[in-house]
Amino acid sequence: MSSVLSLAVVGCVVVAEAQSKFPLKVDIDVSTKRENKNIGAGKDGQARVEQVQVRVKIHKSGGQPYTKPIHGELYVIGKQIQTGYYAVIDVQKGSGVFSKENDNSFEYKSPFYSLPRTSGNINVGGTYETYLVVVTDEEGNIIGTRCGRSISDKGIAFIRELGSETLFDRDGNVIGKLENPGKAFKKAVPAAVNPGNDD
Repeated sequence: MSSVLSLAVVGCVVVAEAQSKFPLKVDIDVSTKRENKNIGAGKDGQARVEQVQVRVKIHKSGGQPYTKPIHGELYVIGKQIQTGYYAVIDVQKGSGVFSKENDNSFEYKSPFYSLPRTSGNINVGGTYETYLVVVTDEEGNIIGTRCGRSISDKGIAFIRELGSETLFDRDGNVIGKLENPGKAFKKAVPAAVNPGNDD
């Protein structure tokens, strides 16, 4: 069953407001489309796959006219079931300009991510957890950020630096680099559908 979960009112919203230096203000809207599927079950547990797509919309909400490119960085964040740690699944970037033609807004989407996980005797894999969006100007100055859970400024800086290798705890403290990012949320799913040994 497919559903769209708006996270526009969840988590933290931080907007840079250096009025004298950078008067532009933006609204950042983030929503996710999620679908869960059973892919099998056996003696050792049940396997499911969660498919997730994240959409970002950036709207100019105030300040002087601004015609230069604006850039959005989307960090899709998952939780590893076996460790309880959080990691960046993927980084998606989009760019656009504000104009009357596009109603001073632009948006972009991530691809769909498939995140297998298991339950029962083998409890591994991962799930989608949250997001981080950072909006910058063409010189790299941060205009605003939005995240689905509280992440410290230091944590945001580490996530931006390490990208998909970031591994951190529930408080947003970066604890190291993630090995094999592409496999981090897909471990041992085949074991869950193994019928096992009846002996």
